[in-house]
Amino acid sequence: MKKSTLTLFLVIVCAAFAQAQYLNYEIIEKMDYLRTNQMTTNRPSTTVAQYKIEGSPYLDDAFVNGTIYTTAKTQVVDVPLRYNIYNDNLEFKTSDGSILELAHPETVERAKLGETEMIFTSYLTSTNNTKNGFFKVLAEGDLNLLAKPDIFYQKAKEEAAYKEAQPPKFIPKPDEYYMQKSGAPAVKVRKSQDLDEIIVVHKKEIYTYIKKNKIKFKSAEDLTQLVDYYNSL
Repeated sequence: MKKSTLTLFLVIVCAAFAQAQYLNYEIIEKMDYLRTNQMTTNRPSTTVAQYKIEGSPYLDDAFVNGTIYTTAKTQVVDVPLRYNIYNDNLEFKTSDGSILELAHPETVERAKLGETEMIFTSYLTSTNNTKNGFFKVLAEGDLNLLAKPDIFYQKAKEEAAYKEAQPPKFIPKPDEYYMQKSGAPAVKVRKSQDLDEIIVVHKKEIYTYIKKNKIKFKSAEDLTQLVDYYNSL
């Protein structure tokens, strides 16, 4: 698959009011923006020879028209986008059919891919280190609920006694759920005790709500209900 890397150079822009979620974002037509800001290199993608690999590394194989909101307060509209779970990066297709990926995803504040909304933000790893990555937005407010898509790359297996050789494959895994307070890294939540380091106020109400409504921490619907309740307090 032909891939290049797109570098988004941040530009200083004047605030413009638009009929969108962010009123202070300047709307820029895709081709004008790419023509004035595009720089590509031949850095190879880490998703190699996908036609030899079973499964897919993408949230959705198809490109869907979307919008990129940058930290420079611009909207790049009408961009064919898709999310590569394995690379944890956004890709888009140009008018000549080239597939590009973002060289600096930290310049993206938010992206809308059809009905899916994603943000690029910091989060805590299992070793308590801070990383940055893309998340699906499930609920927003004083407390955000985010979903991190996950995938496993299984290497090829050679032929063995009574076993045929197997090609490499991408194996989808369930989303991991995170909660995030404003200005803080997102924290993975797997059980009610994980909320102790996230929620300071309304703890009693939250734990009562969890018990009363039998909230399951593997359910996006249950967690959305819980976060919506917290944001209503």
